[in-house]
Amino acid sequence: MSKASLDEFKQYFFDALDIVPLPLLISEGIVTDEIGNNNRVHIFFNQAFRQELGYTLDSMPDIYQWFEKAYPDPTYRQDVINQWHRAVHEAQARGERTVELPALITHANGEQRWYAVTAQVDVTPNPDWHIVVFRDIHQLKTSLDETTHASLTDSLTQLANRRGLTEWFKQYSHRTALGTIVLDIDRFKQVNDSLGHIAGDRLLVQIASQLKQFSPSKACCARWGGEEFVIIIPDCTRQDVLQLANTLCHHVYQEGFLWHATRHQVSVSAGISFTEADHHSLDEVVARADRAMYTAKQRGRNQVCVDLP
Repeated sequence: MSKASLDEFKQYFFDALDIVPLPLLISEGIVTDEIGNNNRVHIFFNQAFRQELGYTLDSMPDIYQWFEKAYPDPTYRQDVINQWHRAVHEAQARGERTVELPALITHANGEQRWYAVTAQVDVTPNPDWHIVVFRDIHQLKTSLDETTHASLTDSLTQLANRRGLTEWFKQYSHRTALGTIVLDIDRFKQVNDSLGHIAGDRLLVQIASQLKQFSPSKACCARWGGEEFVIIIPDCTRQDVLQLANTLCHHVYQEGFLWHATRHQVSVSAGISFTEADHHSLDEVVARADRAMYTAKQRGRNQVCVDLP
């Protein structure tokens, strides 16, 4: 095919792609699974891409610029790059020619939306054209995220529920030392009986807020059931756990509970357990801290007891 004929074919091909309603781009270069050695030049954005994402070839000439602008957060950008290289490696090993991954993409105007990104890959990489197609899944993804969040979250306190704590625990099981605190609101039934269930709910929300305020960001705070709460802290020491439990008990008691302009005394009893890596299950660490919490109740409440192995 002569160069003139090739140019005519390219123009015809690009014109045909320009009427496709899905955003797409064409890049030219080598697709590999080597991080840091995978730049490709962009040679075409269709009309849907330019209108929906707002980028032009001048503003985004190659794949490096794409990652810089489409994923401006460095941490998320690196995560996406790692996912792509892993997916390309696995696709090439299986002899597949396409890869698809979900990604939160930043538009030229700063808007962020979720897309299913489908890219062509070659089993044997060659300098060639590669078409990348973008399918908007933002509404579906956010709806699924909201549903997942609701299924893992206690609706009243917005802490994790039992299922949420179980899912969180899977990340750390057998990998790190864990400190566990079980807290129970003392004489909670009296609050419901004397002030009403609305007041009881408000107190649960207040305690939950205090747990989140004082717990480290890496910890998971959960409503275990009724007026009982669980905090699990990864990568901590026994002293860290004991100090947090004492801080929470002291703060809850000092702050009290304000209801209809009257301050009511409130306290919690807490039990703690500590386990080294590779020696714990969720049921085990909670049960041990729970036993210690009941010991604190028996000793007069508003205190912390430690479960000893």
